[in-house]
Amino acid sequence: MAILEVKNVTKVYNKRGGRSLTALNDVSFSVDEGEVVGFIGPNGAGKSTCIKCITGLATQTSGSVTVCGFDTVKEHVDAIANVGAIIENPDTYLNRTALDNLRYYASISRIEVPSGTERKAYINDLIDDLLRQVGLYDRRNDKVSKYSLGMKQRLGIAQAMIAKPKLLILDEPTNGLDPMGIREMRDVVRTLAHEQGVAVLISSHGLAELQQTCDRFLLIRSGRLIADFSADEVGEGEGTDLVFTVDDVQKAVAVVEQNFEAKAKPIGENRVEVTSEGNSPAAEINEKLVQAGVRVSGLYEKRKSLEDVFVSLTEKGANDVR
Repeated sequence: MAILEVKNVTKVYNKRGGRSLTALNDVSFSVDEGEVVGFIGPNGAGKSTCIKCITGLATQTSGSVTVCGFDTVKEHVDAIANVGAIIENPDTYLNRTALDNLRYYASISRIEVPSGTERKAYINDLIDDLLRQVGLYDRRNDKVSKYSLGMKQRLGIAQAMIAKPKLLILDEPTNGLDPMGIREMRDVVRTLAHEQGVAVLISSHGLAELQQTCDRFLLIRSGRLIADFSADEVGEGEGTDLVFTVDDVQKAVAVVEQNFEAKAKPIGENRVEVTSEGNSPAAEINEKLVQAGVRVSGLYEKRKSLEDVFVSLTEKGANDVR
């Protein structure tokens, strides 16, 4: 079920002197319930403008955005009630405790309380549950000023989830975090999506982390969505790199390039990386090396990373990618 639907969205900014800038050009995509989607692209590609249109901070020139079926322009209040967001660093009151912060945000949020339930008790239970989910329950009575940056980011997620939104938007949520903080954020995000059905859209330049977190990726460039692919597809596609551990690197390079339509290059003292346009015939290359007197002690396939895919697609023309 699609929680977020962006349909044919174009955003044009009018500048002085009659000039205009098209920040988004006919962008369409959706994010399903329980899905974590990475929103990637170069600086100035249109990611921030798109997020502003989704969250109601900007209005698209044409096209539509719906959240849980509610149009963000025509039914703004109902649409945004289903959205939680952290744009870079969350705003919190540093001299107050995590508990106090969440109680305050609960007081100004649109929280639906089940019929027949006492509101205060319900909200207290909700806050306790959120603090447990983000791993801060034992530190709930500490002032936020004593929190690490990672803890503050996790408190921000709890804050964004206070009204139980169906869509969570995170913009650079791991900026400045150490490896432990990044891992904690990843675990929280995947738990919210895969166990509670929250749709999550993450915009970030941290491609290595996104590859470990997301189920799908949207790549935008120059205001156009140029690729939409699953995490499973990242290591696929044309071209396969193989790495051989050998006793004679220079001889191995010569054997490969003389017998196969492939490029070979030394990496380190005893390894050779082989790249071809199609699938490299690992068994055949290994056989040729052995026949030529090259001892092969190791072989592995080098899977493409999200960074590899990002660079490849952004270097191509928009009409050359799927």
